[in-house]
Amino acid sequence: MNTTQSSIQFRLIKPSELAVATALLEQASLVVSDISEKVKLFGLFSDNSLLALAGLEVFGNEALLRSVCVPAQEKAKGYGQQIIRTLENDAARNGITDLYLLTTTASKFFERIGYKVADRNTASDAIKNTSEFSDLCPSTAVFMHKTLCF
Repeated sequence: MNTTQSSIQFRLIKPSELAVATALLEQASLVVSDISEKVKLFGLFSDNSLLALAGLEVFGNEALLRSVCVPAQEKAKGYGQQIIRTLENDAARNGITDLYLLTTTASKFFERIGYKVADRNTASDAIKNTSEFSDLCPSTAVFMHKTLCF
């Protein structure tokens, strides 16, 4: 099926969809143990089909980008970039100026869409104190940053 841009919807994951979202994250070997009300999960949908997933953990004007995932059958269709761009625009409209992320596998992907490798020591205390930063991601994970200027 060829999904047109106009039929794609970006929205918060509903509580009734959380089990599907969590299963997708687990299949992708992404952390789910700390997914809670602090991490808002967003989805890119066509009808009821989940095309991409991304999370955001917000701390004032900065946020940690989390759980970016595209189901295997939807890969290489641009949905990963689309959900991140949409999430960035939404975040900027809501006063977020800086996005951060940790990755062990996708640094090249994030570099292509404007994220820069950053020194972990430059992270704010709010970011450093997240379970993602302090416990769940290995110290070898690449720390990345993007300033939102929309």
